[in-house]
Amino acid sequence: MIAATHLVTKAAGEIPVRNAWYILLYAWDMARWRGRWPVAAEGSPRLLGLLARILSTATRDLLKRQLGRAHTVHHETLRGIRGRVNFAGSLKRLSFEHAEAHCVFPELSIDTPKNRILRATIHRLASDPWLKHVKPEEEAGLRHELRTLVRAMEGVPLVPISSADFSRLQLGRNDRDYAVPIAICALIRRLEMPTEDVGDHALTALLRDEITFHLLFERFVRNFYRLTLQNFEVGRENLDWHDELGCSLVPSMQTDITIVERRPPCRRLIIDTKYSTTTLAATPHGGLRFKSENLYQLYAYLRTQEHRSDAHRSAEGMLLYPTTSQELNEAMIVQGHRVSVATVDLGNKWEAIEERLLALVSSAHDSWHLQLATMPHVSK
Repeated sequence: MIAATHLVTKAAGEIPVRNAWYILLYAWDMARWRGRWPVAAEGSPRLLGLLARILSTATRDLLKRQLGRAHTVHHETLRGIRGRVNFAGSLKRLSFEHAEAHCVFPELSIDTPKNRILRATIHRLASDPWLKHVKPEEEAGLRHELRTLVRAMEGVPLVPISSADFSRLQLGRNDRDYAVPIAICALIRRLEMPTEDVGDHALTALLRDEITFHLLFERFVRNFYRLTLQNFEVGRENLDWHDELGCSLVPSMQTDITIVERRPPCRRLIIDTKYSTTTLAATPHGGLRFKSENLYQLYAYLRTQEHRSDAHRSAEGMLLYPTTSQELNEAMIVQGHRVSVATVDLGNKWEAIEERLLALVSSAHDSWHLQLATMPHVSK
């Protein structure tokens, strides 16, 4: 456990903030926002500082267009009639004796769940001790900007926010401008767990849980390929064991990433993303080898589907690990299936990470001619 914690802390310190931001955007399926805040991504030495800057900019944009509003039920005692008269409430308050009526009426208000989440998060960030910067004047300016935004949202009640508020929140088609701000607020909420680790607190918290980061890494790689490989279907795939007896207890399987050529011969590549403290395993007699348990899982994905088509019989597989140190790119042929084990260095320049991911798929089979989507990369 101590070794794993040390590795996570080490990895958090070696993954640049800019890379962490791009990984998050792809994992959130919001790659359309990449490159929108390049100055903030380059100028923030800590992830929490970057998130605060982007949240501040996005909230200012919302205020310029006016905050989203919603109809809420308003109760008020008035001299006159508005909406529906609440007779029970009026009698209880003796309103009629004072020529007044207690009315219930709809009102367009900025007091909405999404605005409450925004204001509460910005208010917390303004005094967060982890919001540090190597330049004191930069930190002071950011905190001042956050406090200014809290005052500008005065019509929104400042109330405590819980995880349940995020789970209940639903954004509609008209809430596109809220997508990134609310996602950042949700991430900041998850990063609130205290830590004694040194370095970037937010990155450390993000990478602390291997399971959490594995899911993040998996979504990042899947969405990256889905957006950049034009002639291929990219997604997860449910697989069944080829059970000829029809046993009801046989479990199903689900791949992390399946890439299928849209046109015949419909070649297939299954990528299983992994995140662990080591890429290779030590043997009892010394030396390093691929991890058997990871290979067995990928082997099952490939061999159990051979009955389905020629494409399945020649399908390829890849184990992909994130790393911040050594790179690995090895391949073997196992019963007609090409199986590769590779890494991508998340501590490298982002342009190199993009090139590496594309090169790995391109080299999966020399005859695969990849046509990339015309969308610009984050690095451009």
